[in-house]
This record gives sequence, structure tokens and C-alpha cells, in this order.
Amino acid sequence: MILFLPVMMLSFVITIFMSIHIIRSWNSEDKSTSKKINEIIYTIMALAFGIYYPFIILKLGGSKKGIFFGTAIDELTLLGNLFIFGVMMGIAAWGVSAKIRTIRNPELLKEQNNYEFFCKKFLEEYPERSKMQRRITHILPGATVTLIIVLFSFLQGLLGDSWSSYALFFIVIIGIDFAFTFIAQDLIRLFDFSYMPPSAVKMCKAGLTSDELDTFSSTSVMVFSFGPFIFLTFPIFFIVLLITSVSDAMASIIGIKTGERKHCFPKSTDKCIEGYLAGFGFTFICTIFGVLFSNFFGLTNWSIELALFLAIILSIVFVLIDIITSKVKLQDNYLNPLITGIVFILVLISLNISIF
Repeated sequence: MILFLPVMMLSFVITIFMSIHIIRSWNSEDKSTSKKINEIIYTIMALAFGIYYPFIILKLGGSKKGIFFGTAIDELTLLGNLFIFGVMMGIAAWGVSAKIRTIRNPELLKEQNNYEFFCKKFLEEYPERSKMQRRITHILPGATVTLIIVLFSFLQGLLGDSWSSYALFFIVIIGIDFAFTFIAQDLIRLFDFSYMPPSAVKMCKAGLTSDELDTFSSTSVMVFSFGPFIFLTFPIFFIVLLITSVSDAMASIIGIKTGERKHCFPKSTDKCIEGYLAGFGFTFICTIFGVLFSNFFGLTNWSIELALFLAIILSIVFVLIDIITSKVKLQDNYLNPLITGIVFILVLISLNISIF
């Protein structure tokens, strides 16, 4: 267990700083109740990752043999320490170098490393195009997982039956590096902007909305919401991820592109019927694709009839979640995968289909 500590401790330290922000900003008049709830849930999900991280390695490694070490567990542990803890230490050093620059050149604190100036410029440059770009980045998780599975399938000669376990762990590494990087940016924004490297500002803007300037970005929580499903059979994890990233992004993009012609529902919200229809359609497509993709790579043997049934159920669930979050101002980036995943699991259990 001690070998897992670097990544676990990193998660716990991040959680502590997130908790400090919640406590010190709790009485802020500008912070709504929904933002407070979202912040608490984000922090719990970051903490939860640190707790179940060792079990991901134990589940994926199992009793499999390693390539260079005796067991796959030893290799996955080393990879996690190198590419999660190691990468984040590099990012921390990058932040310290930015702080040193501001100490040597205090003029940087007037504009480049001034958070009030950053917020002002951000709001000036936050047109519909920025919303579109942010939604397009939401498609990246689905594309990344698809690409990794395809690439690792070519390594079956080297990895044998363990290829899918190594592929899933690389997905975990990339996802957590992504999530922790955005959380680190959030903490720098909210605590001390003098630690923000100039070249990281553009990435910081890409993950923010105009409502998140005084709170955590919802970009990272989307990754953590996929975490628990890694313990289940691959198509559950993959389909939940596709729905959350692709369907949600496309529903929003269609809603934005419709512009003034859209039919808002419920009234006085920014959600529209066109977006719901797009979400329904893409959820249906993502579910079918997820099953066919998993079947092709031997990761499940579900029938097309089951795929169609699941596609209809999950498409309806997606639309209902979208309607609910139009009124209840909680983040669909975690509500969508969690609720979709729970419904998904319950449907499979009711059909006597294994979820592991």
C-alpha cells in the first residue's frame, strides 16, 4: 500500500486546499447555494479518487504478469507514480518558476499576473465562440479513450491478455493528469495568481465559464465522475463517458447555434427543445457505438437488441437530466454521468446481465 502513497497524498493535499477555499469563501455574498454545493461535491470526488486509486491498480493488475517486473500491479504502480505524481510535481515547479518571475519583476503583478485584470479581460473575450470552443473540448475524453483502446489493441502481441488493463490504466493516467492540472489552475486562480505561468493562461481560459471565476471549474469534475465506472465492465464505463462528453457537448452546441430561433423549455431558461433533440439523438448513437466498439475489440458480447434497448432508455434519461438541471443549478458534468451510470447499472441488473 505504501507504494500507492505518492498519488494518494497528492489527491489528499489537493483536497485540503479545495476545502480551505470553500471555508474561506463560504460567507461571500456573491456565492450562490448551488455553487457551494458544487464545490463540496467537487472536493468529495477529488478525495474519493485518492481513496479508491489503489483499488483501480489492484483491479486492473489482478494476478497478471508484468512485462518488465514480476507483476502488472508493480508496473501500473510505477507508471502511476511517474506519470501522475511526477507530472504534477513538474507542474508545481512550473508554478514556482512563475512566482519567482513576479518577485524579480513586480510589474507583472499589474496585468499579466493580476487576477482582477484577468477576470476583466476574460469577460470581455467571452462571446458565444468561447462557449463553442469549450464545448468542443468536452468531446476530447471520448476521442481520447477511443484512440487509446485502438492503439493498445495493436500491442496484444506484447501485452497478451493484459492489453486492455494497460489501456484502461493509461486512460486513468491521462484523465487524472488532465483533472489535477485544471484543479491546480483553479487553486492558483483562487489563492495566488502570481503562480500562474503566462503560457498556462490560455489553457486556464479554455476550461472556464463566466460563472466560474470565483469557484472551481467544472472541467475537472467531469473526469472524476467517470472514475467509479472503471471498476465495471468496459462498455458501461465507455458509454457513460461518451454520453457525458459527446452528447452533452453536441446538445449545447446545437442549442448555441440555433441562437434566437431556439424554443426554450422550460421558459426563462437557456435550455431548448433543439438541444434536447440533439442530446437524445447523440446519446442513442453513442450507446450503439459504445456497444459495437466494445464487441469489436472483444471487451463485451452484448447483442444489438440490448444495445437498442439501452440506447432508448439512456437517451430518455439524458433529456430528463438536462431538463432538471435547467432549473436546479447543479453541474450536469457530474450529475449526468452519475445518474446515467446508476440507471444503466440498474437496467443491466434487472436483465440479469453482469456489470463486472
